[in-house]
Amino acid sequence: MGKRRKKKIYSGPNLTEKYNFQEDQVLKVCISEYSDNGIGIGYFEEIPIFVFKSILGEEIEVLVEKIYPEKIIAKIKKISKVSKYRIESKCNFFGNCTGCQWLHINYDEQLNMKKRIVQKNLINNKVFCEKIIEETIPSKKKFNYRNHGRFSIRKNNETEELGFINFLNRKWSPIDSCKIMNKNINEKMKLLSGKLSNKTQVSIRASDKTGSYLIQPKFDNVEFETGQKYYTESIFDNFFQVASPSFFQVNISQVEQIFSKLQNLKIFNENQVVVDAYCGVGTFTCLIAPYVKKIIGIEESYSAVVDAKENSKNFENINYLLGKTENVLQDTLENIDVIVLDPPRIGCDDNVIKIIEETKPKKIILISCSPENFAKDISKLIEKGIYNLSKVIPFDMFPQTHHVEILGVLDCNYE
Repeated sequence: MGKRRKKKIYSGPNLTEKYNFQEDQVLKVCISEYSDNGIGIGYFEEIPIFVFKSILGEEIEVLVEKIYPEKIIAKIKKISKVSKYRIESKCNFFGNCTGCQWLHINYDEQLNMKKRIVQKNLINNKVFCEKIIEETIPSKKKFNYRNHGRFSIRKNNETEELGFINFLNRKWSPIDSCKIMNKNINEKMKLLSGKLSNKTQVSIRASDKTGSYLIQPKFDNVEFETGQKYYTESIFDNFFQVASPSFFQVNISQVEQIFSKLQNLKIFNENQVVVDAYCGVGTFTCLIAPYVKKIIGIEESYSAVVDAKENSKNFENINYLLGKTENVLQDTLENIDVIVLDPPRIGCDDNVIKIIEETKPKKIILISCSPENFAKDISKLIEKGIYNLSKVIPFDMFPQTHHVEILGVLDCNYE
């Protein structure tokens, strides 16, 4: 959610220059690993060759597409050795569009790969979790699950069209539908077709459950509503107002599964005081509220707190604090039983870890969409022996992509 680390810019020597690579040159590679963004990598001598739509273990003839000082981007010409996990993609745009990375891999293997990603990052941070990590919880929806799409607009054949930027070759790829966007968003994409002049980007948020949607920015040349400030989403029996700038989870059925798992683990009871740090629009705050004595939500986004207060109006045991978690957490943690941490992709601020160590809430629930920073935060939380990691559960919040949501449960070793 929210903030991300800046992309690393390569500043080392030109490793590819001595090989005099040419565009459309044919190379033979064996895919030996995956990149951090889920792309297969083979090697020509010491040069990594990134091959979209490839699978670990495949032997492939590729065509050089783009040459960088430190790597080559290539596309498949012929697969000599085909992986048993390869399936036919259901998307006509797959390959030109890189929004999905794993449409060509069967779903069970996607789940296994996501578990291995979580394990690898934990092991790299000296967190050994073999006995406590569970299998990846599959998504109820494999397609049409996303409630938010942000599209780039470019002119194509004299008409402005929706599309995405290919993150490998940086080329714009036009699309007229999307397999992972929900049906409501796909309907709005069709309505916007041919009406995109003078626009460079468009954001669509929509719910298949409520029918509500928002489209930003406002369009003046259409016969349907655009420019809405917020839309309404539904989780279980709760309705959530979500403003355009506010963060909200993209896969509602998986949010429900995460909370159901917390209930099955019997995390909450009616005598507890809970803090929901980085609470956004109050999603988990509202879900947890009926089961605890009191819950305090902390959020730095003003628009999200406005949404959260609206979403919580039927609860009397919720209080929200506006501010950065690292700045206001100190004032809330006395006699706290459970703290829920759902930080941005960059992970928890070091001061948050320090305050938790000093005040020692009885249980920590850590939710993250970044395996790298989840592992770093877990490592920091357990390194002094104050907390013990008891559960790690990957959830497939983002089917057909390399992204994974992770739930970690930590117990305090001090009463």
